[in-house]
Amino acid sequence: MTALTAGCCIATNAQITTLKHSARLDIQKNNTAIKNTNFTFDRSIFDINAPRNVSVFIEPKQGDDVAYLLEPGFNFYEPQKGQLSVYGCVSNTGTTQVDLDKVTIEYDHGNQKITKTVTLPSDQLKVDPGYTWCWQNSRDYHVPGDVIFFESPMPTEATFRFYFKNYTAPIVVKKKLVPYNAGLSLPFKKGDLRKDEYWSSYAMHGGGDQVFAYDMGVSGYNNGWSDILPGKDGKKNEDFRIWGKPIYAMADGYILEFLNNCPNNGGPMPGGLTDAQSTQFMNDQKTNYWGPYESQGGGAGNHLCIRHGGMVALYAHMQKGSIPAKFLSKSAAVKKGDLIGLAGNAGNSTAPHLHIHADSYKDDNTPGGQWFRPLQFNNGYVIGRDQYASPMSNVAWSSLDKEGITGLQGKSSFIYPEEHPYCAYPTNWGEVCRYGISNDDYQKEFDKIWTCGYYPVWVDGYDAGGKTYFNVIVRPSAGVQWVARHNLDGTAYQNEFDKWDNNGYRLIFVDSYKRNGAINYAAVWVKDGGAKPLAYHGQTLAWHEANFSGNANKGLVPVNVSVVSTGGQTYVTAIWEKKNTGGFYARPAMTLQQYKDFFKDYSDQQKFKLVYLNAYTINGVPMLSGIWYKNVANYNAWWAKHHLAGSQFQTEYTTQLGNGFLTRAVTGYEDGGTQRFEGIWSK
Repeated sequence: MTALTAGCCIATNAQITTLKHSARLDIQKNNTAIKNTNFTFDRSIFDINAPRNVSVFIEPKQGDDVAYLLEPGFNFYEPQKGQLSVYGCVSNTGTTQVDLDKVTIEYDHGNQKITKTVTLPSDQLKVDPGYTWCWQNSRDYHVPGDVIFFESPMPTEATFRFYFKNYTAPIVVKKKLVPYNAGLSLPFKKGDLRKDEYWSSYAMHGGGDQVFAYDMGVSGYNNGWSDILPGKDGKKNEDFRIWGKPIYAMADGYILEFLNNCPNNGGPMPGGLTDAQSTQFMNDQKTNYWGPYESQGGGAGNHLCIRHGGMVALYAHMQKGSIPAKFLSKSAAVKKGDLIGLAGNAGNSTAPHLHIHADSYKDDNTPGGQWFRPLQFNNGYVIGRDQYASPMSNVAWSSLDKEGITGLQGKSSFIYPEEHPYCAYPTNWGEVCRYGISNDDYQKEFDKIWTCGYYPVWVDGYDAGGKTYFNVIVRPSAGVQWVARHNLDGTAYQNEFDKWDNNGYRLIFVDSYKRNGAINYAAVWVKDGGAKPLAYHGQTLAWHEANFSGNANKGLVPVNVSVVSTGGQTYVTAIWEKKNTGGFYARPAMTLQQYKDFFKDYSDQQKFKLVYLNAYTINGVPMLSGIWYKNVANYNAWWAKHHLAGSQFQTEYTTQLGNGFLTRAVTGYEDGGTQRFEGIWSK
């Protein structure tokens, strides 16, 4: 966040990365047990040449495992990343001082073994009897420091070695490494953003319990990205886009601590004051308002500490008086999504922003929590700022699924809450169907749909007036791993088929069509563990018919039979699967009249169900390829409409969806200079 590079936030004791004598131990006479502590020691491998009266423990934990922050790549195509920062605490239960000399962390990255040596301050290595001393592989403000950055594939185990002076063997602790398995909701909503505004932050804060904290701002586009509103100079709080933005609770919980009457800083440094005036302003503020709130170092200004289950979250630097009265009492209940205040600039803050971080819950009398925790989110989308030159310039945003905000030194991310910024449709529909989309507009329109949580089950290409158009049906994609491609020539299609087949995906749909006079293909693959189909493309109609009986005799049933005619030859692209349909009919070359005749026979008289239609033309004459099954799941009722103009198709589509039907097929073609459509619906 560019406005905050001069520094921000909360100056707390927890930012100090070495906590000498942080916890006094009460030792029983037999010197073997520890009471009045909550420490669970992690020493797992004993060596006679290592200290005997020294125990160690490591945080942050998830169960008995060590947890790290998980974050997506800077775009949808980049692999996930991880950040590991731990408190390693050494407890001396003996009678003589021990001197910690070195700490290493060893883990595997693929076939490579990585060893990191933790930086330890030489003047704070000695641990006196009865004391605990802690170190952290931490970082300075917004720089990597000793925090370990993982890259995919993530390591699953780490070995921590504690070396002491005058001992030949280290204390060794082996722990499983796991991504932190918790995600909260982002504390803001899209409806509060202006046009072309995005939240901005990254997982690169300070040290101590703020190592995974976030300083969050808002950026907008006006001939470039800026945290400042157009025409403003940033000298007033109101100049900042984030000023006054509503802040919402990230989960259910209850209040542990609050402050609502700390004065707003006047602006950066703050309010244009001289250095001496600014120092006096901050000193007065600290004396008058920060003192009672040492759990957060006092610098949080107007803030809330809220217990969310096993975590305590700090929401800091809010506007004076903006916290609703119902939350200004200890133990007040909070619901996820409650408005809890407005983004401001109070406390130890140099510009308007929201600071949030999380710690483990200890008890209601410890509002600052106990041990830091990765703060991850389970909604919203992120993309690297440097990969998003202007609004709507890159569709490859990553969804947050128990992940933090992607960041590296000097590289932050934009954040969009609730849904993908490209999404232009409701996210709870049973389907979206679009027809007659020009080739030039198809990708743009498709991006508006799939980003709402859908994937294509039908892509029909056709040519009319020498131009290419598409019809598409999409369904909710929750839990579906899918890939879709279009405008592939034969070689490109075969390459894509081989690639995804080798990666465990199976082809579920393929369509052939003409583009610029050449045959192109659109296809959809899913990774669901289903049996791979028999598929072929670009075969002549004669070849297809010659092999038809052989495929049927193997128990295969045609799923797609797409046809295209060019250069005086007719070509077939098909998918066959093993399934029990109770019998089928497939007709790859029907005139419109023949289609009507076959429909009367197969559908009206024999009660077979029409499941597939694909249209094409031969020398300007419309033709249809169709498949009928005797038995079909989810075909309790079905409906087919023929030779519809665009407006007629839209009316029929709206009517059928209103009756609870979903679209099974839509195919387009040109007839007498007019685009026409065939449709099938079922429920």
